[in-house]
Amino acid sequence: MTTPMLDATPDQTIAEVMSKPVLTVEIGESLWDAWQLLFVSGLRHLVVLDDDGTCIGILSDRNILADVPPTLEHLAERTVRDIIARVPLATTSPDADPRDAATLMRTQAIEALPVIDGGRLVGIVTESDIVRWVAA
Repeated sequence: MTTPMLDATPDQTIAEVMSKPVLTVEIGESLWDAWQLLFVSGLRHLVVLDDDGTCIGILSDRNILADVPPTLEHLAERTVRDIIARVPLATTSPDADPRDAATLMRTQAIEALPVIDGGRLVGIVTESDIVRWVAA
């Protein structure tokens, strides 16, 4: 079965599709703090920053829930660092083609990509952003 090619605007870039500002969490924060931030914000992804502010990955609600047992005590004792090492890091740039980002997310089985420009975090592109772009 082949998938029909969707005719999304071909000249758009990730900069026009991505979400910003980006909600971040530091690597040393507890999973409980990260979970609360996700819950309060209504988002599903946090960009993880290391001690010097460099993006090192994306933490999702699913990553936290997969770290069994997700009890309050467990979440309070564990840190983002405990999970992020198991999450593959892939990024994109603001001038990238959204199709390339979608392909990367599909092949890496990830739901979101940090958007990095000159080493600086400038946005995040999620599956929802790609769907909105295709449906526009």
